Formats: sequence, C-alpha cells, structure tokens
Amino acid sequence: MSQINAKKIGLASTITGAIGYISCILIMSLLGKEALIYISNMLLHGADVTNIIRMDIPITEAIMGMVLFSIICGLFAYVLALIYNKL
Repeated sequence: MSQINAKKIGLASTITGAIGYISCILIMSLLGKEALIYISNMLLHGADVTNIIRMDIPITEAIMGMVLFSIICGLFAYVLALIYNKL
C-alpha cells in the first residue's frame, strides 16, 4: 500500500477549501436573496433557511470565515492522511 504525503494533502485541501468558500461568496452576491433561499432549501433537504440567510456580511467576517474554514479543511485532510498511512 502506498503512503500519502499528509502535508501535501493538507495544503491541497486548505487551498480547495478557500476556493470553495470564495465561490460560495461569489454565488451569494450574484444570485440574490430569493434565489439563494431557493437553492439552500433544496440543498438542505427542504429545511427552510428563509429566516437565517444574511446578505449583509462584512468583508472582514467573510475573510475570517474563509481563513477558518480553509484551516479546518486542511487539518481534517491532514489527519485523514495520517490515519490512512497508519492502516
């Protein structure tokens, strides 16, 4: 069984998480509130997100969210690769 480079997987996942987060921000800004609610309700198996959707997210909050989300993605992937290499 081949080994996975945990650092590379972690870094790739961190970058992928950031790209995904930025994509989500762009989609939110392009779609508008009504379309975003419609799509979110479909993705969440019919849960109604009408009352929790915020469209006025400050840029500092969005950047902090992206950084934290990206780090979490990278850490999860790094740990996954470590566990995989031990099995």
